[in-house]
Amino acid sequence: MKLWSSTTSPYVRKVRAAAAHHGLDGQIELMKVGISFLPDAPQNRDNPLGRVPALQLDNGQWLYNSNVIAEYLDSIGKNSRLYPQDDSRWAALNLHALAEGMLENTVAVIGEKMLRPENEWWTARHDQMHDRNCRTAAVLAEHLQPFGTALNIGTLYAVCAVDFLLFRDKLTRASDIPGIQALKAWAEEMNALHSCLAATKPYVSQ
Repeated sequence: MKLWSSTTSPYVRKVRAAAAHHGLDGQIELMKVGISFLPDAPQNRDNPLGRVPALQLDNGQWLYNSNVIAEYLDSIGKNSRLYPQDDSRWAALNLHALAEGMLENTVAVIGEKMLRPENEWWTARHDQMHDRNCRTAAVLAEHLQPFGTALNIGTLYAVCAVDFLLFRDKLTRASDIPGIQALKAWAEEMNALHSCLAATKPYVSQ
């Protein structure tokens, strides 16, 4: 398998962590991109959405979305399922949706700040996204409580979201989010407990 990848993307991290959880990471060739926002980014030739991650299966088929890819890997893995099949499924998916929403609120803002001069930023929209993330962080923390440090797709993705927001703090204003320090402490505990998370923490490649 081949994966269009990035060392900073939380969407890619979710997929890579799912692969590592199941011991599938050695079966996946990573094809790294730089700034995925650029129109000539190399993954565009394989993914019409122009996004990472995108996974090519051994039969040549492409999977285009991190949610699809992570659940596919979970379906072929041999370790404990990340996508619960019991009554906890909807709580885990709901937690996943909160993490996904925080990232969706943030990624477009980061792209604008990285690629456009400051005098062209849509600052009112940025403030709106930040306010949404502030509200969501409190709900995220509440929904994490029943799971503690258990690993499932919801808690895994919540770690990805929290770590990414703090990793890009200068662009996301994550340190201004109420309750972010408690979420950071929880994410650090998760990283220490689960090797699939520790091995996929975001960094800027050289």
